[in-house]
Amino acid sequence: MHVPYCRQRCHYCDFNTYLLDPAGKVRYLGALERELALLAADPALTRPLVSVYVGGGTPSILEPAELERLLAAVRRAFRLAPDAEVTVECNPGTLDEERLAVLRDGGVNRLSLGLQAVQDELLRAIGRDHTWADFCATYRRVRRAGFDNVNVDLIFGLPGQSLEQWEASLRAVVDLGPEHVSCYGLELHPGTPFYREWEAGRLQLPGEDAERAMFDRAYEVLGEAGFVRYEISNYARPGRESVHNRVYWLNGSYLGAGPGAWSCWRGERRRNRLHPMAYAAALAEGRLPVDVTERVDRRRAMEDTMILGLRLAEGVDEGRFARRFGLTPEEAFPRAIRRLLEEGWLVREGGRIRLSPAAVPVANSVLVAFVDTDDIRTGAGGGPGGVDAAAPTR
Repeated sequence: MHVPYCRQRCHYCDFNTYLLDPAGKVRYLGALERELALLAADPALTRPLVSVYVGGGTPSILEPAELERLLAAVRRAFRLAPDAEVTVECNPGTLDEERLAVLRDGGVNRLSLGLQAVQDELLRAIGRDHTWADFCATYRRVRRAGFDNVNVDLIFGLPGQSLEQWEASLRAVVDLGPEHVSCYGLELHPGTPFYREWEAGRLQLPGEDAERAMFDRAYEVLGEAGFVRYEISNYARPGRESVHNRVYWLNGSYLGAGPGAWSCWRGERRRNRLHPMAYAAALAEGRLPVDVTERVDRRRAMEDTMILGLRLAEGVDEGRFARRFGLTPEEAFPRAIRRLLEEGWLVREGGRIRLSPAAVPVANSVLVAFVDTDDIRTGAGGGPGGVDAAAPTR
């Protein structure tokens, strides 16, 4: 579920977000309840949900009563598995004891906290509205409230960021003791303040060599602290991997609710209308607010399964792939897999195909071999866009 509101926009953000609008927020919540009811009425939805993820924007910007309403709407519309993972994204400075109590009582069992860096000068430079001290105070409140599954988001490659600052951020987060850490490389997206600064030649970035060193340092520091890199950008204590994000990387099915949310369901991908007012208007007429639909044929599904699955440290399960598509990965992509194995970019063992250690930092150039390739043995149609080794797949 996408909550589209923020107190202010970060300079790098290209998510579908808007400044907080009290009247629009009320309209959005009513529309969201109607959308959840429509989605849940699908007769193909026969199994309980294994995960719920509330992202944004800043979900924790909602008032306690609004958060309670949102969580109640989910449980009213859907059956959840007894051990379902329920995650809410939160920003420091928006998460007080009352909100934490509402989240806990509403069944939330995992929080994702946006930190990005521990240096206040870097936080100001990227447009964050909190300090390192704010984050630490929030983290202590989260633990006191009883949450024992916490993710912390970090970004490397920030303007003016040094390797030493990045390592300091990693070590400070390790000292806090979360169960999960996400380390994403900065991306420049058209329309963002950072992109305009970069086009004008005013944005001083660390450079490729420095970013590669930061990528490697995350693996070293977090690995030494007992975290396992289970996906290119994500680290977890054993057993604390994100259930929800694994659905994406395994190219599974998911339903999206809220303005701009994507679904992957019953052989197609679809996107909701972007603007909250247009989104709410469609639902006021009793129809789903979908404005983009893409049919996912067999070829596209095989490409996506390889590209997303190879992001995982465990790689692609050849047996699972064959049961899903009637072909092994090598039968579907004979030339690509043979070449990448011979060149040392892929490793095959234990019935799985995965990226080699050398391929992980340059995954984009490896995974492109599976995009819109003539190599594929069955189906027809185009492939997805490129994947960046350090970028989230949300």
